[in-house]
Parts: sequence; C-alpha cells; structure tokens
Amino acid sequence: MKQLEYGKGYKYAHNEADAIADMSCLPPALQGRKYYEPKDRGFEKEIKRRLDGWEEIKKRRAKSSGE
Repeated sequence: MKQLEYGKGYKYAHNEADAIADMSCLPPALQGRKYYEPKDRGFEKEIKRRLDGWEEIKKRRAKSSGE
C-alpha cells in the first residue's frame, strides 16, 4: 500500500491544530452538502455550537492560506 501511496495527503485530526483536519473524504459530487442541521434546543444546541465553531476554524484557515 505504501508503494501505491495509499492514504497520501491524509491528515490525522489528532495531529492537527485544534484537532481539526482540513480535508474532505466525500466524493466531489457530495462535497459541501449539509446532511444535518441541529436545532437550538436540548443537546442539539451544543452540537450546533460545536459544528459552527469547527466550520469557523476551517473558514479562517482557508482564508489565511489563500484558498
């Protein structure tokens, strides 16, 4: 597998800043879609806060890297 460069470019989230890897593992036709929209009630409120925070970190990184 190493000779085939399997996993080349893979970013292990635990080794990245803020434990967030800037990569998508979805096929191009599915990238950018949202499959879950948490509500502002119950524990979904916390899930929404975390998802929004991660999205903001990724946006800042993309902006600072010139993407």
